[in-house]
Amino acid sequence: MTLSVESMTTWSDADVADVTALVRLLGHTVDEPAMRSRLARLTPEAGHRTWLVRDDDGRAVAVAGAQVTWAYASDEPTAQLLLLVVDPTARRLGTGSALIGTFETWASEQGARRLSAVSAAATDSAHRFYQKRGYHEAGVRYTRIV
Repeated sequence: MTLSVESMTTWSDADVADVTALVRLLGHTVDEPAMRSRLARLTPEAGHRTWLVRDDDGRAVAVAGAQVTWAYASDEPTAQLLLLVVDPTARRLGTGSALIGTFETWASEQGARRLSAVSAAATDSAHRFYQKRGYHEAGVRYTRIV
């Protein structure tokens, strides 16, 4: 498989279907109309970026998404990797590493010196993936659903 990372700004029906299937791999319940609405909000103008990796047939086999945020405690933005999921058929081929590299380059271009990655799927393999690339656990995030 040829790895090429594509920055997305418009979404075909096939792209939305592929991203929906990838997000479901993380255990999330989502349908295509909801995903299309979400992708419409997560735009470069809103500080977000989404990347796809396609297989040789054009099917998206991996997706990553990030945002840039500003904090009260720093004059520089933080880039946060919000999503990274690779289809099992594209794992162990450098797909995740290619996406992390793309994210890190983009973050640098945005002026971010602090990078963070959200790993909601608390699996040992996900933790090892990030740790191998120099990321470490930092703090605790508390969530409340109302």
